[in-house]
Amino acid sequence: MVNLVNHAEVLKLLAEAEALAADLTPNEQEMLSHLKSKYAVPDHGDFDDKICLEVMLRNVAIRKGYAIDPKSDAARVIDVTRTRGRR
Repeated sequence: MVNLVNHAEVLKLLAEAEALAADLTPNEQEMLSHLKSKYAVPDHGDFDDKICLEVMLRNVAIRKGYAIDPKSDAARVIDVTRTRGRR
């Protein structure tokens, strides 16, 4: 049986994510596309789909807050200095 409350919440989050599709990274856009096709039929749904969409929307807000462009900055490499650990 379909959890209609969860399904409605996922559809709302899908609409929000779709409105921000230009701000998503390529892997987030791929996940959004997958979830849109998954929720085209109302008998599908998983617990973690809602969490996935919430994380995507949170990531967009974080990137906007730090002025990170997903088109140019997503592939950047952060160089971390490595040191030898103690033995």
